[in-house]
Amino acid sequence: MDRKKKKSFLIVGLGRFGTALCEKLANLGQNVIGIDSMPGPVMELSDKIAVAAQLDVTDESSLRKIGATQVDVAVVTIGEAVEHSILCTSLLVDMGVPVVVARASNKLHAKVLERVGAHKVISPEWDMGSRIGELLVYPWYSAFTRIDGGNFVLGKIQPLPEMIGRDMAQLKFSQKYKVIVIVMEYEGMQHTPLPTRPFEKGDRMWVLGHVEEMDKLIDKSDVSGLIDMKEINLPGAPQ
Repeated sequence: MDRKKKKSFLIVGLGRFGTALCEKLANLGQNVIGIDSMPGPVMELSDKIAVAAQLDVTDESSLRKIGATQVDVAVVTIGEAVEHSILCTSLLVDMGVPVVVARASNKLHAKVLERVGAHKVISPEWDMGSRIGELLVYPWYSAFTRIDGGNFVLGKIQPLPEMIGRDMAQLKFSQKYKVIVIVMEYEGMQHTPLPTRPFEKGDRMWVLGHVEEMDKLIDKSDVSGLIDMKEINLPGAPQ
């Protein structure tokens, strides 16, 4: 049995971002309702998602008729029409939608969306620009997962040449490299890190640390040895 419960999503605004979101969610097997005030994008999605409808996104009765009160998540992707974005977000929150995500076009817009009750505010353009900036400075960044709330990242790398044959106690690992080894992988299995076990060629280690410290560690290593996070599973992580 599939452990992932099928969810219902309402996507308000079918511009490029909203359309891409609808198609992705539908491809992931989710129930998607997409609405827009313009007929063009609605027609394009009519055979790709469960429901595509043209309606006034600021009209409460229309939102109720389309099933807004029955969805698990509503995403208001309207960016430029700020008044419509704010009003629609407020209506969805007041209607009791469990999770309302709203897209902001600027910081002031974001503040207002938060004040009317949006559970999460996103800024795709800002986030993408920030992400690209990080990748330009830290080319290895895409192979790591960022920990929310700070500049710490988690990823899996191979030991540096200088580590081979020496153990963490001898290296004074945490003091020297300023990162923490969470899990060791060798002999085809995952192991709790042992301070007295010497590093060997072929080992892999999960490391957690600040971006700047991780960058120093990776600068010394063979970047080709990085392993893409998409190809591996952290023990205990949801599948």
